[in-house]
Amino acid sequence: MHNNQIPRIPLKEKYKKIIKNLSFILVEPEVEGNVGASARALKTSGFENLVLVNPQTDITRPEVQWMAHRSEDILQNVKVVPTLTDAIKDMRLVVATTQRRRHFKFPIYTPEEISEKIEAVAESHPVAIVFGREGTGLSNRELLQCHIHSTIHTATREPSLNLAQSVMIYANTFFRMQNIKQAVQTYDLATQYELEKFYEHLQLSIKKAKFVPRDSYDDFITRFKRLLGRSLAEKRDVRLMHKLLQIYEGRIDKLEREVSFLKKESE
Repeated sequence: MHNNQIPRIPLKEKYKKIIKNLSFILVEPEVEGNVGASARALKTSGFENLVLVNPQTDITRPEVQWMAHRSEDILQNVKVVPTLTDAIKDMRLVVATTQRRRHFKFPIYTPEEISEKIEAVAESHPVAIVFGREGTGLSNRELLQCHIHSTIHTATREPSLNLAQSVMIYANTFFRMQNIKQAVQTYDLATQYELEKFYEHLQLSIKKAKFVPRDSYDDFITRFKRLLGRSLAEKRDVRLMHKLLQIYEGRIDKLEREVSFLKKESE
């Protein structure tokens, strides 16, 4: 090594485990250079897992390879899926990146805060950071599929960071923070599929009780998503909530039977 070269930072063993579990998901990327540069950004921070959702460009084109200089192995192992649902179905924690605050008002975390949250999960479970389209970002529906939201604060609203720059910031922030921090307690978090099943159960239960939310059923469920996104629900938490709903439904059934019996008695 030449004397003027900056020494590389050795990766901690814990970080090596996290590398295997953390995926960077690009939703419908359109620009060849962004795909290649994103692969290069992951490589420089030690990451391996790049996922493309319905890419709008040919990732075998020369420009992709040029921008992925010495990161071709990332492209060779890239995973391509048709929808975001397919990409995150087994994830325990899904982080959406966004530059705009939407009307459903999820809490917004910085890359540094996201790094801490991922650390608590990724040593033992699959997690993902999701990046939106170059022009329009993630749709409201896609944002609601994610547990928590994150943004990169900048001095000006325009120009915004491009896709590959955003990937670099999250990857490098995580690399720097996780190679100087001590391990924290990990949790057996619920998968996105398990959470979606609970939300379906919750909606059926409140309809069974003939409860009408002030806004709409979708807004009511969204508030629960914000709550569980902040708390990082474990599998046992979701089982407990299902059990509470079952008890609740059982009481409703019993009450309906009693009312029906009293009506027959009075006839």
